Amino acid sequence: MRDIYATRKFDEKKGMEKEKLATARRLLSMGLSDEQVSTATELPLEEIQKLKEQA
Repeated sequence: MRDIYATRKFDEKKGMEKEKLATARRLLSMGLSDEQVSTATELPLEEIQKLKEQA
């Protein structure tokens, strides 16, 4: 039973991370600064800069 719970929590966390990244991409495409996107998504500034490099 604990394995199922742990797996579910892991999947939820992974899904939330994907959602934050998608939101960050949208905000960047709207012209928000790296700092604003970092604040809004609670992602590290370095992660936002990596996203910009990938685009």
